[in-house]
Amino acid sequence: MRRDAGLTLVELLVTLAVAAVLLGIGMPAFGGLIQDSRLTTTTNRLVSALHLARSEAVRHNARVTLCNSADGQYCAGAGGWDQGWIVFLDTDSTGSRSEDNPLIAAGDAAVNGIAITGNMPVQRYVSYIGLGATRRATGALQMGTITLCAGDAGRQIVISRTGRARVQQGGCA
Repeated sequence: MRRDAGLTLVELLVTLAVAAVLLGIGMPAFGGLIQDSRLTTTTNRLVSALHLARSEAVRHNARVTLCNSADGQYCAGAGGWDQGWIVFLDTDSTGSRSEDNPLIAAGDAAVNGIAITGNMPVQRYVSYIGLGATRRATGALQMGTITLCAGDAGRQIVISRTGRARVQQGGCA
């Protein structure tokens, strides 16, 4: 007797049931992996913008500012860093971009589900002077923390008084 190669209906249904159980177990973990990947990517983009602002300030020996921006052209008057940001040469040292200030770079808004907020000193902008240190528009030292949250996972970008940015885990409840 010759048996044709292939699967019976029962074998196919058992295989599909096992696959469905495995997918049901694995999908929540995969969703967490995607969320963590998005958070890491957004953190890296913002840190890169900070590094760009600092290096351009040193290169031009002038104030360069990174501020949150909804339109990619001018600093936003309200909202968080999750709406996007711009880097510009701050020739008038106001912490806000005018027509005369050359735009260096712009960052897109964060993906849905990621909130980016800064504490009071870095709530609206981070400004670097020609030495690479951060200063407020008034000339005072500017140190602070920008917190990125995706659900209960979080990262914090801590900006020191010398202008150095470092990333640490946590910050979200």
